[in-house]
This record gives sequence, C-alpha cells and structure tokens, in this order.
Amino acid sequence: MKTHYKTLVVSLLSGCLSFQALASDIDEAIESATKHYKAGELSQAIAQLDYASTLIRQEKGEQVKNAFPPAPSGWQAEDASSEVAGAAMFGGGITASRNYYNDDHRIEIQLMMDSPMLQAFSMMLSNPSMIAMSGGKLIKIQGIQAVQKVDGDNLEIQLLSPTGAMITLRGDNAAQSTILKLANAIDLKKL
Repeated sequence: MKTHYKTLVVSLLSGCLSFQALASDIDEAIESATKHYKAGELSQAIAQLDYASTLIRQEKGEQVKNAFPPAPSGWQAEDASSEVAGAAMFGGGITASRNYYNDDHRIEIQLMMDSPMLQAFSMMLSNPSMIAMSGGKLIKIQGIQAVQKVDGDNLEIQLLSPTGAMITLRGDNAAQSTILKLANAIDLKKL
C-alpha cells in the first residue's frame, strides 16, 4: 500500500512539474513573440506565437483525454491518445481517440476540436434534409442533436458538443446499445 501511495505521489508531482515546465515554455514563447513584434521582426513573432499555441493545444489535448468514459461492464478500453496539428496543417486543431473492445465487438470514439474544418459539419448537422439525403437519421445524445448512420453491419454516430467539438463513435451495429451508452457517458464539460 505504501509503495502504491508513493508511486501516486511521485506521478502527481511529476505531472505538476511537467505542467509548470510547459507553462514556463508558453510564457517564454509569448514574451519572445512580444519582443520580436516590438522590434518589427514579424516573422519571428509569428513563429513564437505559433509555437505557444501548439504548446497550449498539446496541453488541451492531454486534458481532453479525460472526457472519454471508462469501459462499460464486460468491455476493456485502450489508453486514450491525442494529436495536435498546428495552424499550418488544415488550420490547426486537436484530435483524440479511444478504442473499446470485448471478445465480439470494437468501438472507437474520436474527438476533433479547434479546427476550422468543423464549420462544414456544423452546417450539415443543422440541415435535416442533408442528413436524410446522406442516409442518416436524427437522434438525441445528452440532449444534443446527433446523426446516426447504419452502413451494413457498421454504425456511426456524430454530434457537436456545446463547445464545438465533433464527436464520432463507430462500431458494430450489433453493439448499438453500448455505443449509445458510451455516447451518453462522454464528459462534455471537459471538451
């Protein structure tokens, strides 16, 4: 028990130290950008601000992994992962995913946020005619309008969180009840 406690304390302290180091790097990049800007060195200022925004996205990407629900009873879950794209790549953004599985089925939850590419999905989601033409049907997840599509044995559910994050769940249609359970268990406040 003492060893477990010590391990927990050490990991919490190292997490705090890495957060402080990241915050320090962000502060330094912003300060450097300000100095370059005041000196008329606009390219260097932009580079430093891009660096700071990438570090902030990395921090947010780590926090977003906490939005994924735990594995339902009888299922297992892989560790969540996240990736950050800078503004030069598709306008920037954060993606995160987590896979759930049991002996018979596999479900993937993907999150995408802070990307200008999400505007197109937002427009589609607000147009029920486009949803119907694409073979989808409207459902509610956590009180939010979502699109459910069935393609053979595959089921996909997509929705936008109140903060503008796109959430996509994919899996076997036979696991529909578990997919819906996971969709309703995502912690939208952490997005």
